[in-house]
Amino acid sequence: MSLRALQDLFRRHREKATGLWKLGDDIVRTVYLDSGDIVFAHSAHALDRLTHLLVERGKLTQAQLDYALANLKPGLSIGKNLIDMGFITQRDLLETARAQVERVVAGAMGTPDQAPEFEARELDAAVVRLPFDTPLLLLQSILGLKDREGILELLGPLNQVVLLQGRRLQEMSLPADLAKLPPLLDGTHTLLELSREAGAESMRLGAFALFLREMGWARLHEMPPVDRNALDLALAPEPEPLTGRLPGPSPETVPTLFASIQDAARPTTNLEHLSQALDDLPDPEPLDDRGFAVETGQAILPTPSFELPELPEMPSEDPEEGIHIQPGTLGHEPAAVVPPMLEEEPSVPPRRRTWVLAGVLGLGLLGLGGWYSLKGLWAGRTPGPAPMAPAASVPEPSAEPPASQPALPATVPTDSSAPEPPAPPAPEARETPLAYSAADRCQALRKGDLALAARQGQAFRRTLKPGTWTLRLEIACQTDTLRKAVGFFPERDPDLWVLPLVLRDGRGCYQLFLGSFATRAAAERHIPSLPSAFRAGGNRPKAFRLDELSERQ
Repeated sequence: MSLRALQDLFRRHREKATGLWKLGDDIVRTVYLDSGDIVFAHSAHALDRLTHLLVERGKLTQAQLDYALANLKPGLSIGKNLIDMGFITQRDLLETARAQVERVVAGAMGTPDQAPEFEARELDAAVVRLPFDTPLLLLQSILGLKDREGILELLGPLNQVVLLQGRRLQEMSLPADLAKLPPLLDGTHTLLELSREAGAESMRLGAFALFLREMGWARLHEMPPVDRNALDLALAPEPEPLTGRLPGPSPETVPTLFASIQDAARPTTNLEHLSQALDDLPDPEPLDDRGFAVETGQAILPTPSFELPELPEMPSEDPEEGIHIQPGTLGHEPAAVVPPMLEEEPSVPPRRRTWVLAGVLGLGLLGLGGWYSLKGLWAGRTPGPAPMAPAASVPEPSAEPPASQPALPATVPTDSSAPEPPAPPAPEARETPLAYSAADRCQALRKGDLALAARQGQAFRRTLKPGTWTLRLEIACQTDTLRKAVGFFPERDPDLWVLPLVLRDGRGCYQLFLGSFATRAAAERHIPSLPSAFRAGGNRPKAFRLDELSERQ
């Protein structure tokens, strides 16, 4: 089963042929073509006759038709007789004649397995020429076909992509379910994807794609299956040239058993060896009564014993006798003071000289720490804790001193190590206000940033009064649809704004609105001035009040 007549009629239109196009042997349908345009048609089929269409459309009753056929005036057509009898008007006759041509063309295109004939000649002057939009007539005829198998045989699989050629389609007034398709016909969407996007039935969309291909306004081609191996080879970089063989790793040298035994036999230095070496040192030279060596004349400093006596208390505040810090003046316990010089011991046994040297080193470090502590006290600063002394807990200051403790003088030095009060928290950075002017909203739509455009639209909606009206132009689910909608307006930045919309099937789309109006009548008066893309093919913008808008369908 094939629709040969459909392809032949489209071919005569593309070739701008002039003549009579006929189909059928017994019941003949004839279409009159003038430079490829359909101007008139008639048929011998009973359902295609003018009288049957008049009764079918309610312009005439069967009784009136029977009376007119019985009383025809000679030399006049049936239509003229009906007008003279007052049964129909000239307008009724013209509308019915146009409906007759549409039915003849649709019946001819839907007839399978019949070869049409074409007689190329000039049309007679007596042929009626009705004004038709031939592409629109062919589109309505192909959309009305019921032969789904024939359409699929001519069209091919539904995984083809459609690439639009030229701008002829944008000049047509398409039906509402097909008016959103022209911006999407860029060769990236298959027929099934276009059907889901436009919400149109897949076979109706297939008939529309067949019309575009037969008119020569679009190309259809099937997407080839993706070969993963070929794709990986195409994307892989060119292999680098092979280099010479790299030298292998050098073998590790393992020491022999005899070398390991010799290394283990070498003497090592330990604390016992070091102590024996110190014990073998010669005895010190004898000293005279002034502390100098008898033979060399060098001064020999006495070494104090390692055991330290208890430190005496120093109640006096005189720096020469010692420093006494009154408890509680600096907020913590007083630090340890430097002990006085220990008494000298006349002699030290030779075997204890090692421990004596360690004690001298410890006393030196202790004296150095005490000197830094005294220096800090004289400078008015609190010294750190003495070495090896645990840190005392710092009592928390109270608002009033207890009764048993005398009040401190007003000139008590403050503790420089006390923690400073925390700085006030820095002020948080304020969020940049959202810009939602008409220019900002149009810029977001041109960039395809629909999330920003939706937030701008919600912010703009909150600035409008509750009783304000607006115009909803369309509902779009593709970014390209909203991006191209801005370009339909002649002005640079039209007053467009969008709101999100969740469809019944769970898809997320967007509503495109235009401006704000005080009344519904003011909004509807603005509809005729909209671009034709929003009014073509039954796409009618609708006025909504702000409190009627919903983000869920």
